[in-house]
Amino acid sequence: MDAPTRRTRFEERVRVEREFLLPVNMRFGAEIPLAGMTADAIESWRRRAATAGIGVDVERAAALLREASARAELLADNSRDVFEADRCTGPDGMAELRRMLVEMFAN
Repeated sequence: MDAPTRRTRFEERVRVEREFLLPVNMRFGAEIPLAGMTADAIESWRRRAATAGIGVDVERAAALLREASARAELLADNSRDVFEADRCTGPDGMAELRRMLVEMFAN
């Protein structure tokens, strides 16, 4: 894979991750911001949100965020296609995860 392709995949991953950060931080960013889409950042947010009584199913939200993060990583890393073909993710799968997250935080 050449450098421009790697850069494009990285940029796409960042774009996708930002799409998932946005609904969380639009609603809770002032009090309980989600700093990133790494496992550690999601876990930190989950712990803080669980004790804050934010009126959202925090465990479900964290699970959606972890799944989105894993899928974004797979989108950026084609070498895993051979080993994790069953986890191959298309744009529709990411869109559905985002829709579920947006719906959860809209209520």
